[in-house]
Amino acid sequence: MARLPLLDETDPTVSKDSRQFLAEALQARGKLLNLHRALANRPRAGRALLELIHTVYRAGSTLPPKDAELAYLTATVVNDCYY
Repeated sequence: MARLPLLDETDPTVSKDSRQFLAEALQARGKLLNLHRALANRPRAGRALLELIHTVYRAGSTLPPKDAELAYLTATVVNDCYY
């Protein structure tokens, strides 16, 4: 059971800012992950974290995104860092 509610962009009780954050995450990633749904509880913090992730893992990289993801996942498995 999630400690933070996983917000749904179609829920009418979700704040406008949270819905906007989910829309931005969907546009950037192409799909929504539960991480995005949890971060939508604090959209400002979610945006900051996603910007950090983008800066560390994507910005200035010469690798195509799929190759970068493969390298990231390989390092995760080799170091026993399972999600």
